[in-house]
Amino acid sequence: MRPYVICHMMSSVDGRLDCDRYTEHYSGKSFETVSDVYFTISRNFDAQAIMIGRKTVQKHYFTKTFETESSRAINTFDSYLGKQESSRMTIVVDPKGKIFYEDDNADGENIIAILGEKVSKEYLQHLQEKGISYLFAGENGDNMQLALEILRVEFGIEKILLEGGGVINGAFLKAGLIDELSLMVYPGIDGLAGAATIFEYKGKAEEYPAKGQHLEFISSEVLPDGIVWLRYKFHNKYYRCSCSIDY
Repeated sequence: MRPYVICHMMSSVDGRLDCDRYTEHYSGKSFETVSDVYFTISRNFDAQAIMIGRKTVQKHYFTKTFETESSRAINTFDSYLGKQESSRMTIVVDPKGKIFYEDDNADGENIIAILGEKVSKEYLQHLQEKGISYLFAGENGDNMQLALEILRVEFGIEKILLEGGGVINGAFLKAGLIDELSLMVYPGIDGLAGAATIFEYKGKAEEYPAKGQHLEFISSEVLPDGIVWLRYKFHNKYYRCSCSIDY
């Protein structure tokens, strides 16, 4: 058994994720003011954790990259339970162990790192010193089915909000591990070709990451300031669990 996964995102009307690029709100209000409802709804889901990718973390929370002069290989892959004092956890997908953490939490939420088996002993020591929990998701850190099972069995997490970025969302989409989509559409436009979108699976041209998956409409709601909230349930024609995370 794995946790229930809701992909909870906010995008522009053209599906882009970089809010710094959106056109200004028609009312003159700041994006931070208008988008605060996103976080309110996130809390109202009552999930035990949110999940984000390394690039999101290094953009918004911890900008430094972990560096070490020596690199000792690990040969045991047991999970580590660090600080779990917050009511909700932040799960960070960082297969190569790149993030240098300056604290044990992000916005007050204790952290669980998802790693690959090629990280160094020095990196695990860094996480332990900071009180950060971690688990291993296979050799390359991209077995998200395994990661989810560990999160439920060893950490007691039954519901997760997958909050991107697009690469992590795309990997979960390809693996067929999303149960629900909660999409909040901000009344703004990016418009640049190639700008990051909601789902960014790094695959070949002949691949179809969403093949065999169908969306069932759940609800829609117009929120203050022109934000439209859409919800869909995922139906998977066949089960998949393999994915690739280009990190």
